[in-house]
Amino acid sequence: MTDLWADNFRRLQAAFALVGDPDAVTATYTPSTGPAVTGVKIMIEKSALLEPGGFISSVSAQGIIIEAALDNLGKEPDRGETFTVGSTVYTVLAVQDNDGHTARVHVK
Repeated sequence: MTDLWADNFRRLQAAFALVGDPDAVTATYTPSTGPAVTGVKIMIEKSALLEPGGFISSVSAQGIIIEAALDNLGKEPDRGETFTVGSTVYTVLAVQDNDGHTARVHVK
């Protein structure tokens, strides 16, 4: 049985690869082990509302979130790994969400 969500996600990625996504930027992902991955398309959300994981709370802060496709990264990013966009280096602080297709990470 085909995973319809995964199939549609791959089709959407292919469409963005052809026409480009106006909000996506190209980055280099540097994992703690193994070679750097160049040409990774990521979404950067600045001033994102951050809430503590595992809690229902009104406590929140603002931070920067990067979202990337796991197919492009090869794995979920770990704390201390980096995404480089031009001369800006974003260091992973924590994983905010992983739906099996994309990972959203809090970076500094």
